[in-house]
Amino acid sequence: MQLLLRSAAVLIGSALLAFGVNAFLAPYRIIDGGFIGIGLLVNYHFGLYPGLTVLLVSAPVFAGVFFVDRPLLMSSLHGLLVTSVLIDLFAPAAGWFRFGMPIHAVAGGWLIGMGVGIMLAYRSNSGGTDLLGQIVHDRTGIPAEYTILLLDAAVLLAGLSVIGWTRTLFSFVTIVTVFVATHRYSGRKLLGREIYFFAKKN
Repeated sequence: MQLLLRSAAVLIGSALLAFGVNAFLAPYRIIDGGFIGIGLLVNYHFGLYPGLTVLLVSAPVFAGVFFVDRPLLMSSLHGLLVTSVLIDLFAPAAGWFRFGMPIHAVAGGWLIGMGVGIMLAYRSNSGGTDLLGQIVHDRTGIPAEYTILLLDAAVLLAGLSVIGWTRTLFSFVTIVTVFVATHRYSGRKLLGREIYFFAKKN
């Protein structure tokens, strides 16, 4: 049952995250910080697949976690893989609509935060800063979203000269929204009852 719940959380969380990145952030070249932000910066300026970039830059983190917390590594690895694949598969969503940068910054951040929070609630994540946040939480009790926010802000500041002040401002709105949504959903196991009845029925 736990494996079913975690798998569903990874699929749903990754889909929300990937849709938020492509449909809302990509049209205005907003970033959300962290390793996904690095992937978006690489995509915006070199045309490389952001999901593949996230996978590559996350590899050293996963290698380090191998020596620290192998059970967490295994529960997080499929989250990273699914998220990376879906980010690239959802790329066409970048051309579906444009509602203005402020709306996209908030809506994209909320969808990403929902996705991250749902995965964290079932002890999985999309890799990178989410995984680091979960490790810090396990060691110190500090909620993962606080570490994620700090790391996201660091990447955002590093990319200031690349994306400019306007996009940096709205990217900051995005990462704060990600923080709020992650905090809201990481403490809730929303999928349990629905999946339980579905599995029982079948």
